[in-house]
Amino acid sequence: MLNISTSVIKGIMFINLEGDLDNTTYSDLENSINYLLYKQSMHYFVIDFNNVNYLDTKVFNLIQNKLVEIFLSCGKVILCGIKNLSLKKYCLRDNIIYKDCFDALNYFYL
Repeated sequence: MLNISTSVIKGIMFINLEGDLDNTTYSDLENSINYLLYKQSMHYFVIDFNNVNYLDTKVFNLIQNKLVEIFLSCGKVILCGIKNLSLKKYCLRDNIIYKDCFDALNYFYL
């Protein structure tokens, strides 16, 4: 089960994930991002993985595709709290992974 909570701070959408992220729960995350991106016109996202208990590496490929979609719509994304550092190899850019979500805010303001 995956719980998704969102909040907006200074125009940046924070998406907090809690639980297990696998093939069955990824659709909830994708639907949330699609709604925020296309219906609410949000383009700046911080996705917090700090409370994710299990992250399937196959799902991270799907997340990578969603990141490309956000980047192509002129958006920016920060990923926080990825505990498995081997997942960094799936990321498109080195500067999108931070330990602390609030430290990552500098990325949006530079």
